[in-house]
Amino acid sequence: MNRMIALLGGVVVAAGLSIGAYAHEGHHAESDEGKQVTIQGELIDAACFVASDGGAKGQDHADCAKECMSSGIPAAILPDGSKNADDLMYLLTNPRVLAPYAAQTIKVEGTAFEDKHAIDVKHVYVKDGENWKEVQLQDEHHNMSDDKGMEQHHGEHNQEHHGEHHGD
Repeated sequence: MNRMIALLGGVVVAAGLSIGAYAHEGHHAESDEGKQVTIQGELIDAACFVASDGGAKGQDHADCAKECMSSGIPAAILPDGSKNADDLMYLLTNPRVLAPYAAQTIKVEGTAFEDKHAIDVKHVYVKDGENWKEVQLQDEHHNMSDDKGMEQHHGEHNQEHHGEHHGD
């Protein structure tokens, strides 16, 4: 009886690992957890903000944030009314194009994965007086013209990614 339970337990673990490997294969696919959002707040560089426990923000930190994002440090949004590092949401897009707008009020539209503190960005707007100006995103993710093209690109990326790590 104990062997039967052990064997059944092994099968369950193996099935779980197989599902986990399958999920990794499609790591760019949309998750059931994501939800469409529009969030307004301050554009910050994630590294300084997190390292300072939320102190590195605002106009006093704008020049440093511009430098950081220009060098590729991830950008994030601190939603309006939030003051602590636990509230930031990483912006899954190229930070270099956002650098000139550091410390300014932005509006982000995309798919939020709150448990991961991340937004798969679709559009970014920067406050320009009373109006909003769209920032043209410049990364491979946003260069896809349609969902089918994006799925094809992600499939090719996954094959390359797995070939590099597994010697295929």
